[in-house]
Amino acid sequence: MAENEAGGSMPEDILNTFYSGENPLCVLQNLQESGKQRKIIVVTDQRLMYFEENATGLYDDTLFAFARIDTVVYHEGKKVSELKITETDGVMLKVGWLTNEEAQRVILTLQSAMNDLGTAAVSLDRKKSVFSGEEWTLKKPVDYLTKTVKNEAASMKQSYIAPILPKDACEEKEQELFEEEICGAVAADEMDQQTVIECLKALRILYDNCILTEEQYRKYRLPLLEKLDI
Repeated sequence: MAENEAGGSMPEDILNTFYSGENPLCVLQNLQESGKQRKIIVVTDQRLMYFEENATGLYDDTLFAFARIDTVVYHEGKKVSELKITETDGVMLKVGWLTNEEAQRVILTLQSAMNDLGTAAVSLDRKKSVFSGEEWTLKKPVDYLTKTVKNEAASMKQSYIAPILPKDACEEKEQELFEEEICGAVAADEMDQQTVIECLKALRILYDNCILTEEQYRKYRLPLLEKLDI
Protein backbone atom coordinates (compact mmCIF):
# COMPACT_ATOMS: atom_id res chain seq x y z
CA MET A 1 0.00 0.00 0.00
CA ALA A 2 1.14 3.54 -0.68
CA GLU A 3 2.03 5.73 2.28
CA ASN A 4 -0.07 8.86 2.57
CA GLU A 5 0.80 12.23 4.01
CA ALA A 6 -0.98 11.56 7.29
CA GLY A 7 1.47 8.75 8.06
CA GLY A 8 -0.95 5.86 7.53
CA SER A 9 -1.58 3.70 4.48
CA MET A 10 -4.26 3.98 1.83
CA PRO A 11 -6.73 1.06 1.80
CA GLU A 12 -6.63 -1.32 -1.15
CA ASP A 13 -10.09 -0.45 -2.47
CA ILE A 14 -9.05 3.22 -2.61
CA LEU A 15 -5.81 2.41 -4.42
CA ASN A 16 -7.84 0.44 -6.97
CA THR A 17 -9.78 3.63 -7.80
CA PHE A 18 -6.67 5.34 -9.19
CA TYR A 19 -6.05 5.47 -12.93
CA SER A 20 -2.80 4.08 -14.28
CA GLY A 21 -0.21 6.82 -13.85
CA GLU A 22 -2.45 8.99 -11.64
CA ASN A 23 -0.44 10.68 -8.89
CA PRO A 24 -1.80 11.83 -5.49
CA LEU A 25 -0.68 15.38 -4.69
CA CYS A 26 -2.49 15.91 -1.39
CA VAL A 27 -3.99 13.24 0.91
CA LEU A 28 -5.78 14.14 4.15
CA GLN A 29 -7.73 12.01 6.63
CA ASN A 30 -9.94 12.63 9.66
CA LEU A 31 -7.49 10.87 11.96
CA GLN A 32 -8.14 13.43 14.70
CA GLU A 33 -11.74 12.15 14.94
CA SER A 34 -10.93 9.01 16.93
CA GLY A 35 -13.57 6.29 16.89
CA LYS A 36 -15.33 7.65 13.82
CA GLN A 37 -15.48 6.05 10.40
CA ARG A 38 -12.55 7.00 8.25
CA LYS A 39 -12.84 9.82 5.71
CA ILE A 40 -10.20 10.65 3.13
CA ILE A 41 -9.89 13.51 0.65
CA VAL A 42 -7.36 13.23 -2.18
CA VAL A 43 -6.27 15.72 -4.83
CA THR A 44 -4.46 14.01 -7.70
CA ASP A 45 -2.97 15.38 -10.89
CA GLN A 46 -6.24 14.40 -12.65
CA ARG A 47 -9.18 14.83 -10.25
CA LEU A 48 -10.46 15.33 -6.71
CA MET A 49 -11.53 12.20 -4.81
CA TYR A 50 -13.51 11.82 -1.58
CA PHE A 51 -13.93 8.56 0.33
CA GLU A 52 -16.06 7.65 3.35
CA GLU A 53 -15.81 4.32 5.15
CA ASN A 54 -19.14 2.53 5.40
CA ALA A 55 -20.45 -0.05 7.87
CA THR A 56 -18.87 -2.91 5.92
CA GLY A 57 -15.38 -1.42 6.19
CA LEU A 58 -15.30 -0.58 2.49
CA TYR A 59 -15.35 2.94 1.06
CA ASP A 60 -18.02 4.92 -0.74
CA ASP A 61 -16.43 7.32 -3.20
CA THR A 62 -17.32 10.66 -4.75
CA LEU A 63 -15.07 11.47 -7.71
CA PHE A 64 -14.76 14.90 -9.28
CA ALA A 65 -13.12 15.14 -12.70
CA PHE A 66 -11.59 18.61 -13.00
CA ALA A 67 -13.77 19.57 -15.99
CA ARG A 68 -16.93 18.78 -14.00
CA ILE A 69 -16.02 20.97 -10.99
CA ASP A 70 -17.82 24.31 -11.03
CA THR A 71 -16.75 25.94 -7.75
CA VAL A 72 -14.98 25.07 -4.52
CA VAL A 73 -15.67 27.36 -1.56
CA TYR A 74 -13.70 27.37 1.70
CA HIS A 75 -15.09 29.04 4.84
CA GLU A 76 -12.78 29.60 7.79
CA GLY A 77 -14.04 28.25 11.12
CA LYS A 78 -12.89 28.53 14.72
CA LYS A 79 -11.69 24.92 14.89
CA VAL A 80 -12.61 23.28 11.57
CA SER A 81 -13.40 24.66 8.14
CA GLU A 82 -16.27 24.14 5.74
CA LEU A 83 -15.35 23.10 2.22
CA LYS A 84 -18.11 23.00 -0.41
CA ILE A 85 -17.40 21.36 -3.79
CA THR A 86 -20.06 21.94 -6.45
CA GLU A 87 -20.24 20.18 -9.83
CA THR A 88 -21.48 21.75 -13.04
CA ASP A 89 -24.82 19.92 -12.67
CA GLY A 90 -25.37 21.44 -9.21
CA VAL A 91 -24.45 18.38 -7.12
CA MET A 92 -22.63 19.52 -3.97
CA LEU A 93 -20.34 17.80 -1.47
CA LYS A 94 -19.74 19.41 1.93
CA VAL A 95 -16.62 18.52 3.91
CA GLY A 96 -16.66 19.72 7.51
CA TRP A 97 -13.78 18.01 9.29
CA LEU A 98 -10.69 19.63 7.77
CA THR A 99 -8.73 22.20 9.76
CA ASN A 100 -8.44 25.64 8.18
CA GLU A 101 -4.84 24.94 7.18
CA GLU A 102 -5.81 21.59 5.62
CA ALA A 103 -8.72 23.08 3.66
CA GLN A 104 -6.47 25.83 2.32
CA ARG A 105 -3.95 23.21 1.30
CA VAL A 106 -6.63 21.24 -0.57
CA ILE A 107 -7.92 24.26 -2.49
CA LEU A 108 -4.44 25.56 -3.39
CA THR A 109 -3.32 22.11 -4.55
CA LEU A 110 -6.52 21.73 -6.56
CA GLN A 111 -6.05 25.10 -8.26
CA SER A 112 -2.49 24.23 -9.23
CA ALA A 113 -3.45 20.77 -10.55
CA MET A 114 -6.43 22.12 -12.52
CA ASN A 115 -4.24 24.80 -14.09
CA ASP A 116 -1.60 22.22 -15.03
CA LEU A 117 -4.13 19.93 -16.72
CA GLY A 118 -6.59 22.49 -18.07
CA THR A 119 -6.87 24.69 -21.13
CA ALA A 120 -7.92 27.82 -19.19
CA ALA A 121 -6.77 29.41 -15.92
CA VAL A 122 -8.75 28.67 -12.75
CA SER A 123 -9.23 31.71 -10.51
CA LEU A 124 -9.11 31.89 -6.71
CA ASP A 125 -10.88 34.78 -4.99
CA ARG A 126 -9.96 35.44 -1.35
CA LYS A 127 -12.04 37.58 0.99
CA LYS A 128 -11.55 38.34 4.68
CA SER A 129 -14.17 39.61 7.11
CA VAL A 130 -13.76 40.66 10.75
CA PHE A 131 -17.00 38.86 11.62
CA SER A 132 -17.02 35.74 9.43
CA GLY A 133 -13.30 35.12 8.83
CA GLU A 134 -11.80 34.17 5.48
CA GLU A 135 -13.67 32.84 2.46
CA TRP A 136 -11.89 31.48 -0.60
CA THR A 137 -13.73 30.70 -3.84
CA LEU A 138 -12.15 28.63 -6.59
CA LYS A 139 -14.04 29.14 -9.84
CA LYS A 140 -13.60 27.15 -13.05
CA PRO A 141 -14.01 29.22 -16.25
CA VAL A 142 -16.75 28.20 -18.67
CA ASP A 143 -14.24 27.39 -21.42
CA TYR A 144 -12.20 25.04 -19.22
CA LEU A 145 -11.39 21.62 -20.68
CA THR A 146 -8.80 19.07 -19.63
CA LYS A 147 -5.94 18.08 -21.86
CA THR A 148 -5.34 14.45 -22.81
CA VAL A 149 -3.88 12.80 -19.71
CA LYS A 150 -0.44 11.23 -19.85
CA ASN A 151 -0.26 7.84 -18.16
CA GLU A 152 1.75 4.64 -18.08
CA ALA A 153 -0.65 2.65 -20.24
CA ALA A 154 -0.06 2.01 -23.92
CA SER A 155 -0.95 4.98 -26.13
CA MET A 156 -4.39 4.97 -27.70
CA LYS A 157 -4.79 4.81 -31.46
CA GLN A 158 -4.97 8.30 -32.89
CA SER A 159 -8.55 7.90 -34.12
CA TYR A 160 -9.76 7.25 -30.56
CA ILE A 161 -7.97 10.07 -28.72
CA ALA A 162 -10.58 12.44 -27.29
CA PRO A 163 -10.28 15.84 -28.99
CA ILE A 164 -10.08 19.20 -27.22
CA LEU A 165 -12.71 21.18 -29.09
CA PRO A 166 -14.25 24.64 -28.99
CA LYS A 167 -17.80 24.70 -27.68
CA ASP A 168 -19.45 25.31 -31.05
CA ALA A 169 -17.82 22.24 -32.59
CA CYS A 170 -18.29 19.80 -29.70
CA GLU A 171 -21.62 18.23 -30.60
CA GLU A 172 -20.86 17.75 -34.30
CA LYS A 173 -17.38 16.29 -33.74
CA GLU A 174 -18.54 14.07 -30.88
CA GLN A 175 -21.22 12.53 -33.10
CA GLU A 176 -18.73 12.05 -35.92
CA LEU A 177 -16.13 10.43 -33.65
CA PHE A 178 -18.43 7.90 -32.00
CA GLU A 179 -20.99 7.15 -34.67
CA GLU A 180 -18.46 6.69 -37.49
CA GLU A 181 -15.46 5.28 -35.61
CA ILE A 182 -16.63 3.52 -32.46
CA CYS A 183 -20.30 2.68 -33.07
CA GLY A 184 -19.48 1.44 -36.55
CA ALA A 185 -16.75 -0.84 -35.24
CA VAL A 186 -19.01 -2.21 -32.48
CA ALA A 187 -21.78 -2.99 -34.96
CA ALA A 188 -19.34 -4.73 -37.28
CA ASP A 189 -17.83 -6.72 -34.39
CA GLU A 190 -14.33 -5.55 -35.36
CA MET A 191 -12.97 -4.65 -31.91
CA ASP A 192 -10.31 -6.54 -30.02
CA GLN A 193 -10.05 -6.16 -26.23
CA GLN A 194 -7.36 -3.44 -26.33
CA THR A 195 -9.42 -1.33 -28.73
CA VAL A 196 -12.49 -1.64 -26.49
CA ILE A 197 -10.44 -0.40 -23.53
CA GLU A 198 -9.07 2.50 -25.58
CA CYS A 199 -12.60 3.51 -26.62
CA LEU A 200 -13.85 3.41 -23.04
CA LYS A 201 -11.01 5.72 -21.99
CA ALA A 202 -11.77 8.17 -24.80
CA LEU A 203 -15.47 8.07 -23.97
CA ARG A 204 -14.77 8.92 -20.32
CA ILE A 205 -12.59 11.89 -21.30
CA LEU A 206 -15.39 13.30 -23.47
CA TYR A 207 -17.88 12.87 -20.62
CA ASP A 208 -15.52 14.47 -18.06
CA ASN A 209 -15.05 17.43 -20.40
CA CYS A 210 -18.86 17.89 -20.60
CA ILE A 211 -18.83 17.17 -24.35
CA LEU A 212 -21.17 14.21 -23.81
CA THR A 213 -24.29 14.27 -21.65
CA GLU A 214 -24.76 11.48 -19.10
CA GLU A 215 -27.43 9.96 -21.36
CA GLN A 216 -25.05 9.92 -24.35
CA TYR A 217 -22.24 8.54 -22.18
CA ARG A 218 -24.36 5.62 -20.99
CA LYS A 219 -25.68 4.98 -24.50
CA TYR A 220 -22.18 4.62 -26.01
CA ARG A 221 -20.66 2.87 -22.96
CA LEU A 222 -23.09 -0.07 -22.73
CA PRO A 223 -22.24 -1.80 -26.05
CA LEU A 224 -18.53 -1.35 -25.30
CA LEU A 225 -18.87 -2.99 -21.88
CA GLU A 226 -20.66 -5.93 -23.52
CA LYS A 227 -17.53 -6.48 -25.65
CA LEU A 228 -15.25 -6.90 -22.61
CA ASP A 229 -14.26 -10.42 -21.59
CA ILE A 230 -14.91 -10.11 -17.86
